[in-house]
Amino acid sequence: MNRFVKRCWLLPICGLLACASVRADDREERSRITRERGEATQHFQQRQRDCEQRFAVTACVDEARAEHRQALLRLRGQESVLDEAERKRRAAQRMEAIRDKVSAEAARDASPRPARTAPAMTVSAPRQKAAAPPAAPRPASAASGPARSAQEARSRERFEKRQREAKAHRDAAAQRQADRAKPGKAAVAPLPDPAAR
Repeated sequence: MNRFVKRCWLLPICGLLACASVRADDREERSRITRERGEATQHFQQRQRDCEQRFAVTACVDEARAEHRQALLRLRGQESVLDEAERKRRAAQRMEAIRDKVSAEAARDASPRPARTAPAMTVSAPRQKAAAPPAAPRPASAASGPARSAQEARSRERFEKRQREAKAHRDAAAQRQADRAKPGKAAVAPLPDPAAR
């Protein structure tokens, strides 16, 4: 067991050291690629200037472009190899983290748990539409009882206020509709036809 614990501590340290050296190599390689890309661009620009001095400028510039394109493709290929290695390294790290998490969860699930006591459940009677207090008082802590009843009273007042406002709105809408339907009232003239102009 003791050797297992030592190995568990050594693995991440070795992994970090390996990653640090690989990352340093990657940074050096990427800086070399960037440097070579700049040199290829400078070489291309120099070739363009040299081509302008010749009689057949177009063929010379086309040849310089082709060389420049090949150099950039070669560098892009090297860069894609580095990118792929970085993706694989990140995926391996992520898989290792997932394995560690799963093993930690398995160890936690395997460990014995202390027995929990079930909380006492209380059943209350269904609420009545009237504001009458419940028949049997519910067991509650002394601190939350008055606050809870005050909150319920405020909620009930808001609900009743909304009910009154809704009823007043319905009555007003019904009255407006009845006023519109009266036979003695003049009808509103329709809008003029725009095509008749």
